[in-house]
Amino acid sequence: MSATSRERSEALPTGTVTFAFTDIEGSTARWERDRAAMQAAVRRHDELMRASISARDGVVFKTIGDAFCAAFARPDDAVAAMLDAQSAIAAEDFSAVDGLRVRAAIHTGTADERDGDYFGPAVNRVARLLAIGYGGQVLVSGVTADLVQDELPTRASLRDLGEHRLRDLARPECVYQLVAPQLIADFPALRSLDTLPNNLPLQLKSFVGREREIAAIAALIEKHRLVTLVGSGGVGKTRTSLQVAANLLDGSGDGVWFIELAPLSAGEYIATTVAHALGLTLSAEGDTIANLVNALKTKRALFVFDNCEHMVEAASRTIAAILRGCPQVKIIASSRQGLGLDGEATFRMPSLVLPGKDEAKCLPASDLMQYAAIALFAERAGAANDAFSLTDDNAQVVAEICRRLDGIPLAIELAASRVKMFAPSQIRERLDERFRMLTGGSRDVLPRQQTLRALIDWSHELLDERERLLFRRLGVFVNGFTYEGSIAVASGEDLDEYELFDVLGSLVDKSLVLAEPQADSVRYRLLESTRAYASEKLEHAGERELVARRHLRYLRDRFADLWSKTERTGNPTDFLEAFAAELEDLRYALDAALARSDVIEGAELLIFVERCWTNLALDPEGIRLCEQYLAALPESDPRLLANLSSNLAFMHVQSGQSAIASRVASEAVIHARASGDAEALPNALRALGMAATRLQRFDDAEVAFAEAEASLSVSRYRRFSLLLERAVLSHLTGDLETAVRVNEQLWKEQRSLGNFRGEMVAYGSLAEVEHARGNTRRAIDIAHEMLPALRTGKDRGVLANTLQNLAGYLLVVDDIPGAISAARECIGTGATSEPDHVSVGIAIEHLALAHALRGERARAAREEGYCNALFDRNGFRRESTERLTNDRLMTLLREGLAPDELTRLFAEGSSLTAEAAIALALEDSNP
Repeated sequence: MSATSRERSEALPTGTVTFAFTDIEGSTARWERDRAAMQAAVRRHDELMRASISARDGVVFKTIGDAFCAAFARPDDAVAAMLDAQSAIAAEDFSAVDGLRVRAAIHTGTADERDGDYFGPAVNRVARLLAIGYGGQVLVSGVTADLVQDELPTRASLRDLGEHRLRDLARPECVYQLVAPQLIADFPALRSLDTLPNNLPLQLKSFVGREREIAAIAALIEKHRLVTLVGSGGVGKTRTSLQVAANLLDGSGDGVWFIELAPLSAGEYIATTVAHALGLTLSAEGDTIANLVNALKTKRALFVFDNCEHMVEAASRTIAAILRGCPQVKIIASSRQGLGLDGEATFRMPSLVLPGKDEAKCLPASDLMQYAAIALFAERAGAANDAFSLTDDNAQVVAEICRRLDGIPLAIELAASRVKMFAPSQIRERLDERFRMLTGGSRDVLPRQQTLRALIDWSHELLDERERLLFRRLGVFVNGFTYEGSIAVASGEDLDEYELFDVLGSLVDKSLVLAEPQADSVRYRLLESTRAYASEKLEHAGERELVARRHLRYLRDRFADLWSKTERTGNPTDFLEAFAAELEDLRYALDAALARSDVIEGAELLIFVERCWTNLALDPEGIRLCEQYLAALPESDPRLLANLSSNLAFMHVQSGQSAIASRVASEAVIHARASGDAEALPNALRALGMAATRLQRFDDAEVAFAEAEASLSVSRYRRFSLLLERAVLSHLTGDLETAVRVNEQLWKEQRSLGNFRGEMVAYGSLAEVEHARGNTRRAIDIAHEMLPALRTGKDRGVLANTLQNLAGYLLVVDDIPGAISAARECIGTGATSEPDHVSVGIAIEHLALAHALRGERARAAREEGYCNALFDRNGFRRESTERLTNDRLMTLLREGLAPDELTRLFAEGSSLTAEAAIALALEDSNP
């Protein structure tokens, strides 16, 4: 240690320390603009910062460019120093560089001090806190705020900014802003994970080490659009990629999106998984990947594709298509092997840093803690057993354990959790025995994956027979499970329900099962590598088919109960939430049932989840599954054929394919009559009536609805659905008073039930009727009332429908800019992910009228030609709002264009692809 470092180290506070970090906002641009002026400004800035920190007994322990890192023994001194510094900077003339705005963050905690610098979570936390602030702002963590509440400078106070997720992805932080007369008071929303578009999951454990790797990966993604993190299972690829993504969130205008592939059972689900993460809807027709690329063409985003190794070909195909077609998208992938794509940069994830064997023998515990592998073991062991601490007595043993585990984070965490059962020396002895048996020689030449398998084998052999039985049976769950699910799948004569409770707790304690608290329950899951291991054990035990059947029956019974509750209460909220949570397991169970020809029970499950596919914008998947099961079901089971056909018809109606829906619903009615089932017939008749209504075969719809009502069993949910369709029929046949009355009744009823989707559907239907009655202003008001909640919700279909209707309403009152805005948002709200969907055509037709009103009649004629062809292909008949737009548009086109020219332009439009029509409609034009 140098004399300077030693003097600085001796002056640094120890124990509990308050850190104050600062930097200059926008300094890079100022340096590029006028380097000489900026040199003088930063020199003066440094003088003011050092004077303010020194005056309050603080120590500057590090500077990085214009950033200051200071430490204080007392938190009130840190706050006062930052207030003094901001005041001094505000009073200085920095006009030569267009002013300087400094942001500051303050946090209190314990940290390791080495060689004049600090290390540890507290230092990382204050750096993350600084990253979410603005120039001129002083942010204070919740810990520091509690300590200084009664010792703030005169006339200063703390403003509570709420709880925010910082970019270390761990626990949220309560953030406060220092407020004083000499400080700027108002700033935009903090740039935390809560305010920037992303779906990065909250991590329950702290992130240890990897600073160098994070910097290297970030540098690679600046130069390459695809960076693949490769390495063995458990080496930390997922957690590191998440942290890199969090750090890069500010630079991705359309957000950062985590796409977890591990739960997927087939590559065909990748595209819809990406679309679902972004709230997009993909077309039921055409190539799914191509549809996804079309939806992402204009996005500027970063995607993290996690766990590609089990479907590397499908993942590579999807990623390659995105990179080719979406020039502003970047991708970080994690896999046990590279994807083999052009332009791919691979980054091999190393194990955590370890001391050399000889080096570790001569270092005290305090010095060994600077190595990430040992720091990780100490942190996780302390969490498992609060009596554990790294000492000079056990540090050498811990270092050897980490070295024998090759510094693999998952392996280290599993070993560290055993301190509840064994001393570090006992863990080392067991590792020695197991590794000698599995390696058969030098471990240096073997793949790291085999090392991880050795550790899991060792962990598995520590289990008793009951624990092994439960562990392997839990391997059937793809994406986690509830306690009730574990009972249904894993219990029996060899493990009763009461025993399972204790055994599951033991597996959680041993880190083989993770327990993740939900709002009012706990959900369990196995890590991907341990789930794969458990699945292998299940196969070797000859229990796969037995457990897979139990898994299918559990899901069937669960959703049967939830459906019964939905029909009884009229509120599907719990049902929809369960469907979203169990989606990957539903996919696995339904596909596996087909593969083993277990179509009866698979079909029963598929019937119960009914229209959930539509609510999650997964219509193409729901349609495919229904068609596959219908093809496999025997003609001898008309009840299942009827219900599946009804579900298929519903989804075709939602996709705007009314002609197909009518044919399928007719088949459903035939099967239902043959079945004699009291519920199948009204369900099929309702589907037939819906299709007939959309096709404007009103007499047929009336007959179907009347028979459905006559045979309908008592069900609040089915009653709501049928009444809603009755209101649509009344509206389209001109009985507007009845339509208003029924919609108002349904809207209030669904609102009282807490059924958000039902409330929005009924309210939107009411707006349509008010518009048809001539109360267009009222319809506009209703749509504007609906939009804020819909924009923050997950139902993209109802949002798109509301926007397309609003565009039509605004055209009637000649609000052309407003109509254009609503129609464009409709196309951009997931509708473009299914470009040839009827809802897109409706929005384009509204835009065509707006263009015609602005004098662009040739363009409008081409757009209308496309819409006519699209509607004809799908058997769509315009309803009142669409008819008003169409009638007005055709009048303008006939007045402004010669018949031959109009015919030619219609033909040109009818030949356009969906993508070309959308581009034409969205093309900017002068008002």
